[in-house]
Amino acid sequence: MGNDTMVREDVLQLLREAECSEEFTRQFAAAIEQESIASQLRLLRAQRCRQLERVHNEERKLDQLDYLRYRLEKQLPGGTARKGART
Repeated sequence: MGNDTMVREDVLQLLREAECSEEFTRQFAAAIEQESIASQLRLLRAQRCRQLERVHNEERKLDQLDYLRYRLEKQLPGGTARKGART
């Protein structure tokens, strides 16, 4: 059982490093205790979807900033955006 505890703790550490919520981590730990691989996979798929949605939201924010930068750079003398211009 010692190895199972080590594996469980490693898994929970990975979840913390992935910045999963405490609630998610508790649910996942319960699924480990129940030895329900199907539940663990279901939880991981749902968490992945949530985190991927957050990534996409951040990408949209970056796109908006890039568009604003592009529009401002077009207003520079010469009227064209400069490639690789840094502010």
